[in-house]
Amino acid sequence: MKLLMSLVSLALSQTQRLYVVGGANAEKGAWPWMVSLHWRGRHACGASLISRDWLLTAAHCVYGLVILLVKHLHYTLLLPQPVDRIIINKKYDRRTKEADIAMMHLQQPVNFTEWVVPVCLAAEGQHFPAGRRCFIAGWGRDAEAGEPLPRSLPDVLQEAEVPLVDQEECQRLLPEYTFTSSMLCAGYPEGGVDSCQGDSGGPLMCLEDARWTLIGVTSFGVGCGRPERPGAYARVSAFASWIAETRRSSFSDLE
Repeated sequence: MKLLMSLVSLALSQTQRLYVVGGANAEKGAWPWMVSLHWRGRHACGASLISRDWLLTAAHCVYGLVILLVKHLHYTLLLPQPVDRIIINKKYDRRTKEADIAMMHLQQPVNFTEWVVPVCLAAEGQHFPAGRRCFIAGWGRDAEAGEPLPRSLPDVLQEAEVPLVDQEECQRLLPEYTFTSSMLCAGYPEGGVDSCQGDSGGPLMCLEDARWTLIGVTSFGVGCGRPERPGAYARVSAFASWIAETRRSSFSDLE
């Protein structure tokens, strides 16, 4: 069944009772590329602004969507905008979670401000070692169980620091899945800090050369914050060529 309409809010550090597990309130204006994807008036997923007119999210967040409406939230200023294209990676597999990444094109580009800034993307082949501390952010649940996601956008964006995990260790800790080179995982052995329902599609970000770099797109996990159950992410560097080619092809289509 196709979803007919959703709502995307480009939210600038905005709270509520459902958060990243183990997270804390982000400072006002932090993570200015964060986007909230809404469906039927409720927050459903996260996404990242990567240019004036492109968003990056998880494929499972937008699978089956045909129309999106974008709502840029700047304090109380609401500017609805349509999304004219949703492009899911052709290798996406709903069962294995392979290539769980998608791009959305805004019909009208956003204007960059102090509060609206794109995130840098990890380059093809760029390596981030195990143990490196990076950040996740989102408006998802603070536990596995609970009430349905709220109808209003959280007031304060949540953030949390998580260490990257070695690829072989990811496979050992998540044996239900085939952990490929296009995936990565992050989390503490003791658990307690993790992305959760509602955080899918959001960013995993590392500070590299004084710039925040998007290295992962929140994809899947087994529960939320469980010991020895790290969160899994689509590895952005593995899709760098696809992202660049998608942007080029779409630009050519418009000419």
